[in-house]
Amino acid sequence: MAKTSEVTDVLYSISQVNALTGVPKSTIRFWEKEFQNFLTPLRTAGNQRRYDTEMVSTVETINQLVNSEGYTLDGARRRMVGETEVAPEGKPQQKLDGLAQTMSDYLLKKLFESMNNEKQQPGEFLIRN
Repeated sequence: MAKTSEVTDVLYSISQVNALTGVPKSTIRFWEKEFQNFLTPLRTAGNQRRYDTEMVSTVETINQLVNSEGYTLDGARRRMVGETEVAPEGKPQQKLDGLAQTMSDYLLKKLFESMNNEKQQPGEFLIRN
């Protein structure tokens, strides 16, 4: 009796990839266009997408780079290609914190410059008669 060749890799539908990774199906479809060199699912005779375990891993990698590490899609693509080491874009809250600190420093500097120009004492600007 001849042995039949065993399927070494399981194929997953887009719904199964969504359940495994937590990435929405619409996002997976979008990433297929953005990461064509890395994420190209197989197609059934009915044109349904099928992903092997390597492609599921690729979806997880893209998700990690974009949503956890703060890379842009272009930065994530370059990182995956390995062209250059791209620094991740900061998280939105980190960017806001940095901007707030910069603005605060600028305003304090301008306040002290104003006080020096008018020879006011600290706190005097608060009292207006």
